Amino acid sequence: MGIFDATDTRLLSKAELGQVIRYLRELRQWSQETLAELAHTTPRTIQRVEAGSGASVNTLRSLADAFEYQDIDIFNKPMPIPTDEQLQAAREQFEKDYVMSKALQPDSGRCLAKLATETIGDYIEPAFELSRDQAVAFAELTDYLRDYRDVADDCSSTSRLLVFDELQEMLDRLGEQGVTLRYATTPVVQRVTSDPPQEAQPIGKVLYLLAFKEGEAPEELALPRRMGIG
Repeated sequence: MGIFDATDTRLLSKAELGQVIRYLRELRQWSQETLAELAHTTPRTIQRVEAGSGASVNTLRSLADAFEYQDIDIFNKPMPIPTDEQLQAAREQFEKDYVMSKALQPDSGRCLAKLATETIGDYIEPAFELSRDQAVAFAELTDYLRDYRDVADDCSSTSRLLVFDELQEMLDRLGEQGVTLRYATTPVVQRVTSDPPQEAQPIGKVLYLLAFKEGEAPEELALPRRMGIG
């Protein structure tokens, strides 16, 4: 049985709906401007909704679409209302599964190269809808980092200097286009099936690298406490 099973179901009040919209937005680490862009509305409308002023049926449908719900009328229907105990259980489960990590800014191409070589995998994604030019620049950086991780051990010292310079150029290009990066790492463990049971062994780290609009990057990122394979 899930945490929110057997809850009461009713239409949300305007204030409750505003809290839900804000929660869903912040969960995705979007700004109000980003949500407004995805929902084809204005930041002022998002501000009013989150403040508890309500919204039209069409606006709520646009918000549901922005959050990628298949049912675009989800915010216009009765919803399950969790109890205080269920909310506390959900918070405890979140704290068990995730850890808030400081969102660090890569300050150079050398920093990005080091992150690639010190991690065994990555999660690299934009946290807002990129323009065509931004998407191209971000994709080039993503591909470059992954390719470099695969060949870094075979690179000479001179080759590494060229890598640093090329990554710096990509970083500068994104900055000129109004994109800023934030990163954090989380450990990966090897699950061991044995009798008697043995503690999972750390085997490396995964890089989380996210792109944000300049001036809208969060101070923290929510990361899985431990990722496991095997």
